[in-house]
Amino acid sequence: MPISEEELHQKMAKGLEYKQEGAVAFKAGKYDEALKRYHHALLYLRGLNDNPLNVSKSRDPDNLKESDITELEKEISTINANMALCQLRLERFDRIARCANEALKANPFNKKAKFRLAQGLIREGSVIKAAKLLDELEKDSPNDPAFAAERRQIDIREKQAESKQRKEFAGMFDRAKK
Repeated sequence: MPISEEELHQKMAKGLEYKQEGAVAFKAGKYDEALKRYHHALLYLRGLNDNPLNVSKSRDPDNLKESDITELEKEISTINANMALCQLRLERFDRIARCANEALKANPFNKKAKFRLAQGLIREGSVIKAAKLLDELEKDSPNDPAFAAERRQIDIREKQAESKQRKEFAGMFDRAKK
């Protein structure tokens, strides 16, 4: 049974209220509380989708335009991107990419979600994928200091991996000669 227009607006308002509470908690540095609020917001908003399970939702990603994204999808995407930032602050690096990917599933044009995904990938050690995302983001904003900071993170990760590799292989060929 479809919900009434009034009920739809009430649930949307409640979901957005939880989103705002999440933002307030985040600004106060209460990241776990913010995650809870964002999660509640998603519970309200996901149920408003005409197709909550996305059953046979056929969107050709090559022909998708930003104007095809609904306001509801934009809100869901923003909330997931915010959750990715909370996970980053809490140093739960394995969860950043998951939240960012959920955001991008709802709205593939969400640049903040792409940036959060790049941040998560860097911290997980997937620097090549992260660099590709940063390349894509830098096309629109080549001088963004946040992108430059993440490029430095990639450099640090690569140097750490190189140093580790050198230590592992140190003296390997000397031993082979004896």
